Amino acid sequence: MRGMMVLAWGLLVLAIAAFAFALYTRKSLLEKQELLPVLGEVNTPFEFTNQWGETITRDAFKGKVWVAYFFFTTCRSICPIMNRNAMDVQTEFAKNPDVLLVGFTVDPENDTVDALKKWAEKHNAQRGKWHFLTGKREVLYNLSRETFKLGAEPGDETHQIVHSDKLVLIDRQGRIRGYYSGVNREEVQRLLQDIYRVLEEE
Repeated sequence: MRGMMVLAWGLLVLAIAAFAFALYTRKSLLEKQELLPVLGEVNTPFEFTNQWGETITRDAFKGKVWVAYFFFTTCRSICPIMNRNAMDVQTEFAKNPDVLLVGFTVDPENDTVDALKKWAEKHNAQRGKWHFLTGKREVLYNLSRETFKLGAEPGDETHQIVHSDKLVLIDRQGRIRGYYSGVNREEVQRLLQDIYRVLEEE
């Protein structure tokens, strides 16, 4: 009986030691992992309207980790793919209020609040989690070019609007930490992992 007790205590001590070692190893790996670079800063004030008719300003994203991109609802090329892949971000962080998504339209004349609401419903956008924003064209284009460093050119009768396929990761301090192709599933998976990395930063 005494031998069984000694064995049980021994196994308990080993289990505790193994758990402590696992915690130490994980902490060491996180400390050794290089931080994502800072590639810019989203410090330009903005005020747009989302698909629910709510006014959304830059302050709505303070203290949040968020993913931004530019699109338009009548796009026949990359936008449907980008938005489907952005759904992976919402699914992964559906229960985390510190992670938000925002799609800025580059076709505000056609992407009205009603059009954006239908688009949001099509992509099962969670209210308060995933915003589709519209506003003045010149402000939207300036935000794309000057703040996010992404190209955007208006279209004409023969050419669609030209815009970037990038999903942009912004941290709690409003700093740009990464660019990812929204049409590449591997890039989107890397984005998900990088969101976790940014969330773990102090």
